[in-house]
Amino acid sequence: MVPQGPTPGNQALTHSSTLADGAALTASPEIADALGALLEHDVGAWPRRGLQEQKRRSVRRVFKGALDDVAVYVKVFRADTIAAKARDALRRRHKGAREAQHLLQARDLGLPAVEPLAFGLAREGESLCSFLVTRGVDAAPLELPCGAGRAGDVGRLLRRVHDCGLLPGDLHPGNVLVGGGDGPTLCDLTSMQRTGEVSMRRRAEGLAFFCNPIDGGPLDPALRALLRGYLAAGPMPEGFTAELARAARRLRVTALRSFGRRSSRPCRHTEVAPRRRATPRWTWHLGGGGTDPTTRAALEAFVPEQLEPRQSGRRGRVWLADGFAIKEREAGRAQKLWLAHYWLLFAQVPTATPMALCVHAGRGRVFTRRIDGPDLAAEVASRALDDEAVARCARALGRAVGRLHAHGLRNRDLKFDNLVRVPGTHEVAMVDLDGVTLHGTSDTRGCGRDLGRLLAAWQNASAPGGAQTPRRFVYAYVRTRRRLLQQPVMNRILTAAERRAGEWRACHP
Repeated sequence: MVPQGPTPGNQALTHSSTLADGAALTASPEIADALGALLEHDVGAWPRRGLQEQKRRSVRRVFKGALDDVAVYVKVFRADTIAAKARDALRRRHKGAREAQHLLQARDLGLPAVEPLAFGLAREGESLCSFLVTRGVDAAPLELPCGAGRAGDVGRLLRRVHDCGLLPGDLHPGNVLVGGGDGPTLCDLTSMQRTGEVSMRRRAEGLAFFCNPIDGGPLDPALRALLRGYLAAGPMPEGFTAELARAARRLRVTALRSFGRRSSRPCRHTEVAPRRRATPRWTWHLGGGGTDPTTRAALEAFVPEQLEPRQSGRRGRVWLADGFAIKEREAGRAQKLWLAHYWLLFAQVPTATPMALCVHAGRGRVFTRRIDGPDLAAEVASRALDDEAVARCARALGRAVGRLHAHGLRNRDLKFDNLVRVPGTHEVAMVDLDGVTLHGTSDTRGCGRDLGRLLAAWQNASAPGGAQTPRRFVYAYVRTRRRLLQQPVMNRILTAAERRAGEWRACHP
């Protein structure tokens, strides 16, 4: 249903009309005629009508162009699932109308927000989809970290948003435009809520969500200027800093789980091939070579019988081919292994880049980009690394395990045999993720075990790099984990690590 007549808060959107095939618009007169002509065509034909597609997702498409010499952005909302279509059908207002009203409300409150010029329904194939037209601005999405002046301006804007009683549910740096000369500008307010007075906890959650791309969240040293800008309008109640730290920790695991769901559904990271009966089902990671037709053909043509397995056991087999590695597991375990790769990618823990998952007849194969070179156990045993290289690897491994634990992840199979140094660097990648599990960030179970096994590995290898190597590893771990969680590492974790290291050395002399 498209609202008719003027929209509250902005008398400029006065032109309303219903077109053929159910298309409809409510628009500003300055673009009404050009937009009406555009709506006579299917959304798929808009690039041929002068609009350039800027973004394409499963749930939206964004176009850039001009209507009657007015620079505009056109956002088209798409319902990609049956549940989404049902929600859209039950709502009184479609997404375009809802976001237009939210933008107008923000502008009425004096907040800098992009100007909505039109909204309505457009024809895409056999269905109608909602759209929103906004005036183009000469600005780009914010990237964190940024300069102190810009960060302060953004912090003051976030404070104004909260003081106005608004909670944009999807307010992240990409939805703040900067560089236009008029300070930061808000966009994409589809999920905005008006809640009256915003509580301290809700403010902390909003800041944590906005600052989530930075390791330490809103308390990270790189965002001090942003937090100062937020507090410039007046101090917050006592305990606000502690609430920020708690909100950042809660969000980290929530965001990790959310990103993990992308491993099995179509999105900008994943392509899921259509299911066909009695044929293999392929899932492609779009950042690991899955978009290259030659690579896809090589993976689809892989025949296990033509290559001798590197390992074979009760869990399955492992093959090393030119350019990629393959692990075969029972279907459910293969899907969990595929999910673990996404978890580590989100946590920025070095690992072999996932390429594809193939499930068929109760078995699954996970294809990953092969990291050339021997494992860390072989390099240490052969003394191929000098003391400085060993020290750098120890620090890199400490950072990797620190990031792993700070995101609530554990890896019960951490050992030198499952670690490979990335060629040309000193980064150490985890290549066997069968033992990766997810816990809460406040749950410390398993942290001492992971650290203890690696401490024992350094000591069993006759202390390569000198006696300081295990200490460098632990220091790097402590610094990384403390920065991400904004709290010191509990002494009992390090005590448990020393105890488990002694137990491991006793069992594996």
